[in-house]
Amino acid sequence: MEDLTTPIQGGTVQVFIHEKGLHNPIPATRLSDGTLRYLCLLTILCHSAPPPFVCIEEPESGVHPDILPTLADLLVDASRRTQLIVTTHSDTLVSALSAVSEAVLVCERDADGSRLRRLDPDQLQIWLEQYSLGELWRMGEIGGTRW
Repeated sequence: MEDLTTPIQGGTVQVFIHEKGLHNPIPATRLSDGTLRYLCLLTILCHSAPPPFVCIEEPESGVHPDILPTLADLLVDASRRTQLIVTTHSDTLVSALSAVSEAVLVCERDADGSRLRRLDPDQLQIWLEQYSLGELWRMGEIGGTRW
């Protein structure tokens, strides 16, 4: 993508993507759901003055897995400007947060209800020398599993 334009026509904001090699811009109506979702995430996460509290459910939905490490960096950066709560089922996204494991809270449900527990990077240090955070999650070492 070289450029993004948002002309207003008839009181409606239109979105066009400009790509190198194409003579005409691509309207948002022709973009994939994943591209549109990623543009929305960029708008939220790159905002210089975001609202004080932002919740994002499963940002990995519909986007290519290769973009998840970049998305994780954007989430960490945005969390410095706003309180951010993100839910995910993506071990790839969780793995991309291995360097900031203290930012990850694990949600588990037991007989008394749901509980959140922040990961302790000191307890994970040895594990993270060999495994990513997502791998530890899949192995059941940090909790947050159904069983």
